Amino acid sequence: MENGLSQADIDALMRALLPAGGEDLFQSKGNNVRPYDFRRPTKFKKDLLRTLVMIHENFARLLQSFCMAQLRTRVQIQVRGTNQYSYTEYLQLLRNPTVVGTFRMAPLPGTCLIEVSQNIAYAIIDRVFGGNGTDAQPQRALSEIERGVIQRILSDLMNLLQEAWRSVAEVDPVMESLETNPVFLKPTSTSEVVAAITIGFEIGEHMGHITLALPHTTVEPLLSRLTGSQSGAAHETMGDEQVLPESLSGAPVPVSAFLGSTRITVSQFADLQVGDLILLPTRLDAELPVHAGDRLTFFGRPGVTGRRMSLKITRRVPIPEP
Repeated sequence: MENGLSQADIDALMRALLPAGGEDLFQSKGNNVRPYDFRRPTKFKKDLLRTLVMIHENFARLLQSFCMAQLRTRVQIQVRGTNQYSYTEYLQLLRNPTVVGTFRMAPLPGTCLIEVSQNIAYAIIDRVFGGNGTDAQPQRALSEIERGVIQRILSDLMNLLQEAWRSVAEVDPVMESLETNPVFLKPTSTSEVVAAITIGFEIGEHMGHITLALPHTTVEPLLSRLTGSQSGAAHETMGDEQVLPESLSGAPVPVSAFLGSTRITVSQFADLQVGDLILLPTRLDAELPVHAGDRLTFFGRPGVTGRRMSLKITRRVPIPEP
């Protein structure tokens, strides 16, 4: 067998490959080389993330109407942004204790996550049990009763998520489990890439978030719809003036009529019994203010239809110009 090249032979061969100016042929010309991390492959392209944001902006509007009706208080909900992580990286971002549920979007594959920040979870629980949602919150994991309340709320949110995705595909989101310790979450693949859509949630003095983590394997069967003419391009050509009414047409709106209020003394309040009457200053033929959410929108008169009370709208309140 012939002897291999010595180091001197290798150096002479490399010098022969260099041009006269001494520049290395393998040196990059310009700034065309971009680093690529094989441990964090970029699977969610910008147009795909943009479409996911639009879908969940619709979900945020539905969620805001739902929370205002269920919690009977003012909330502010809007999409903050999105990012992509490996499943392992995302789990490492979760605090302990936390509130995170797993759900599936049948018939799509993969397990998705929905995380609720601890302060928002306790504010919701406080409102459900009749509080004002602004009390000091315990720094602990949820109790069994509190877990049941949050799991019921998250199960109701699955219907809103189904409605938000309806413009893309018919999916059936179903809650599977709720955990307070991220260690107990068992992903199907730790290297799976997920898109984390963060939705800002403000209730009373508490500001937090709800984050949905969607694996790439879940959205992969819908890539042609999410990145093609049926999703982002369709929204751009139709315009917001056509997309928004279609998206919001099925959103629930809390409507309330204010019958009246009065003042009584503490002793009168202490003497109240079942069957007592409280006189209100509202006249029998007076118009009652009707609110949609927190905004005065109509006036109407109460009545009876069949065996149920009803309200006849008499006039609309003009919307003030911005």
